Amino acid sequence: MSKLESNDDGNFTLTHARVIFRGGSDSNSVYASAYLKDISSVEISRRPRARRSAAWGTVGLFAAIGVWQVIPSSNVGVFAAIAVAVVSMILMGDYWIRPTGVHVEFHTTGGSNIGGEIGGKSELGIQFTRDVEDAKRRLVPIRTKSPYRNYPSS
Repeated sequence: MSKLESNDDGNFTLTHARVIFRGGSDSNSVYASAYLKDISSVEISRRPRARRSAAWGTVGLFAAIGVWQVIPSSNVGVFAAIAVAVVSMILMGDYWIRPTGVHVEFHTTGGSNIGGEIGGKSELGIQFTRDVEDAKRRLVPIRTKSPYRNYPSS
């Protein structure tokens, strides 16, 4: 049994027959599982930094200049502009400080996906997917699609 921790207190667990994902507090998915025999592919991708915070930070800096110019009282305008500029700098700092993430996603033959963020280290995700692929290779093949034989009735 192998485990892979995700960013938001969730985890991937590999059992003898399936991959189980228990999502954390920030995850969209609370619980998901897939049989090993149904997993068709695995995708490990990098999640870029959130550009949205950098864009809002830039807009906020221009808004701070606008607030400073529009408010007639100089003291109130300066304090309001400083407040807006500080929030904008925090948003821009969030863009530069937040590391890029790694996203692991298992695709199944039924069309569903199991995925989650696993942090910034792709080596852990690659090792977990190798464990999943090895466990899938060790599964005993099933010869027939149905467990019962259909004998003709006489």
